Amino acid sequence: MLTVEKKNYVVAVDIGSSEVVVAVGSLTDSNIIHIEAIAREAAEGMVAGLVDNNQLVSKALKSAIDKVESALGIKITDAYATLSGKFVRSARYTDHVFVKDVENCISMQDIKSLEERMNNVKAPDDEYIMDSYPIEYKNDSGVKLARPVGAYSKQLSATYNFILCERAAKDRLRRVFINAGINLKGLYASGAIIAESLVSKDEMKEGVAIVDLGCGVTDIAVYYDNVLCHMTSLPIGSAAVNNDIHHFTTNLSAETVEKLKVAQGVAIVTTEPDKEVKIVKGSSTRRISLYNLEKVMEARMTEIAEYVWREIRETGLRSKLAGGIILTGGGANMRRVAELFQKVTGLDVRVASAEVGVDAEQAELVAGNDLTLAISLLLRGAKDGACPVLNMRSTAPVQPPVHHEETSDEQTKPADVDESDDFDDDIPEGKKRGGLFGWFNKKLQKAFRNPEEDLEDADYDDVAKDNEEDF
Repeated sequence: MLTVEKKNYVVAVDIGSSEVVVAVGSLTDSNIIHIEAIAREAAEGMVAGLVDNNQLVSKALKSAIDKVESALGIKITDAYATLSGKFVRSARYTDHVFVKDVENCISMQDIKSLEERMNNVKAPDDEYIMDSYPIEYKNDSGVKLARPVGAYSKQLSATYNFILCERAAKDRLRRVFINAGINLKGLYASGAIIAESLVSKDEMKEGVAIVDLGCGVTDIAVYYDNVLCHMTSLPIGSAAVNNDIHHFTTNLSAETVEKLKVAQGVAIVTTEPDKEVKIVKGSSTRRISLYNLEKVMEARMTEIAEYVWREIRETGLRSKLAGGIILTGGGANMRRVAELFQKVTGLDVRVASAEVGVDAEQAELVAGNDLTLAISLLLRGAKDGACPVLNMRSTAPVQPPVHHEETSDEQTKPADVDESDDFDDDIPEGKKRGGLFGWFNKKLQKAFRNPEEDLEDADYDDVAKDNEEDF
């Protein structure tokens, strides 16, 4: 029979535009995460972070879950997940309370009263609150209070940052988990948790920007004075580079394009104009200019870097980022990408993967930049509570399988997402990113076309580089 596993498992699901990653970890006595299993599954049906085809995404999630369950001998019933895209945003709201003490000395009771007021605000009807937290406190003279308790003021004001998500996007993702029979235990904005496994408290205090270069979405999180001051998602990622290569090489297959990008991907041109790449399929061979290919990739990555820098500048914190910029995600695997971002921004830039809060003996296991979000989600989930799982390894006699049709009653019913935290109607709905994203859409229509577009489409099994550099 199945029994509830007592181990403190945490299950994290990262559904990206190109793959689903399911990671299972356990919290040790030292409050660090030990990775129990990680499974990946290629995915379709996600567009810029939004579920576009429920069946395709559900199929990939089920497959990844099955791999983890088989490896650990457990049945997963609960999991944490993330969302990112233009439908996730942050909004600030300021409110105040009058200090109750007759001598105007601020107490913890005043802090809690202000927190209660923030908890009672409402979001616009088409959005719900994913998280909220204070950014700063001020006295009645407008002076910031780093330690408000004990300070003197007639009134105490606070500015909170609210992370909001469009209900439609959340409901689509939730349905994917329902189809997989998984209870969605917690849902977070990717940009709000990506720092969990990347930076220390000291780095957050001195100021740092984290850029997660995903396949279809680029997430940006800016920290200063230990507070997440700004978070946003740009609807562009490394898939744009693939599209450019696809057009430049006259419609190679998606698989060959990805292979070509992995082997030759570079954010700054490094080769000479006469270098070529040889693409072979059977007895047919094509050659394309490696120099022009690198120019195509550099142009797109420069564009992404400029978009990111524009967002960071608009926060007003660019002069306070002593920790510079940290790049992670699959797009950060491209050679010379840190150098490109440093050239565009003028800040110190480094590429990093999960390294904080993870078992030191498993450093190599989590070294991939494309695993950073999943590991960060494990760490965040561990703070909010373990996920109950069923132990499949039983000593009870094995009974013959009973074949029956599945019904909706046989699926684990997902818990309702708490939607009690809402915004007041008088809170500005915030910019739905219409102007910027409209600008993005126009810019993203540009593609690098090869003059020989009239050549026939072809799929190539192997790609080889001339000048004695094969791959």
